Amino acid sequence: MGRITRRRKPRYTVDVSLKAQDIARLGAALTFQIKSGDAMLGTIEIGQGGFRWKARSGKFFRRISWGRFFERLQRA
Repeated sequence: MGRITRRRKPRYTVDVSLKAQDIARLGAALTFQIKSGDAMLGTIEIGQGGFRWKARSGKFFRRISWGRFFERLQRA
């Protein structure tokens, strides 16, 4: 028997942009804008130097090095 699947609206949307054509270049980063419905939750930037997060109401990015980022993932 076949399974019946229901299509749900996605809970979150992610818009992605790339600053430079080559991620290996200095200053290049992937930028992700995270939204829940129409509400902006925040922005993530991923580059060679690390992982950066800015909340929707934040004025500045919080930088996390790759080593520290993976330590936090291991604890979760």
